[in-house]
Amino acid sequence: MIIEPLYKSKELINFGWKPAIGVDSYNVYVGLASTSLTLLVTGIPNIPSKVTASLGKIPFDAAIQDVRDLLGLTTAIDFTNKVFYFAVTAVTGVLESTPVVVEVPPVGVIPRMMKDDPSINRHVYYFSMADQKWVKAQGSTTGAVITDTSDFFKSNITTEYTYDASNVATIKSYPSDATTPGSPAKLTTYTYSGGLVSKVQITDSTV
Repeated sequence: MIIEPLYKSKELINFGWKPAIGVDSYNVYVGLASTSLTLLVTGIPNIPSKVTASLGKIPFDAAIQDVRDLLGLTTAIDFTNKVFYFAVTAVTGVLESTPVVVEVPPVGVIPRMMKDDPSINRHVYYFSMADQKWVKAQGSTTGAVITDTSDFFKSNITTEYTYDASNVATIKSYPSDATTPGSPAKLTTYTYSGGLVSKVQITDSTV
């Protein structure tokens, strides 16, 4: 079962997933980590949507107010400045399936356009408020993400520097809300020769 975030604003996320045969209903969980989820909603009927945006999928709207109340978060937290993890389980009788987790980062969400017909080179465009024009979105096999040159739309990133004498030795970068030790980070290491940078190496690291 694949869960797709179809739409997101500060206050709302709309999900959709394909209905499973023989399932009575679905439960939705949410949390700030994939290993710590809390039940948000139960009993979502196994009835596919007839609305164009989620046609043929089971639709679900997650409101930020409900998530804040459940997790005890402040009103400063919303879907554009915090990473949330949602999971859906299928319920048949008294049996509940293993949760299928999807991470919803604090960036724009657009649907995957090539999932139904990968033989056609279709691309998603979005309107850039910074550039005031339509811009092609960056895509991947698991979906598409919005990128923009405007600082307002960028993810919140923390960058840590270390120095060797007067030169920058390393730069470590990671999402500002992913500060738990062991969280993924990128490490840039600089090598100098004659006072000038002779090598730049970027490797996977952790916070």
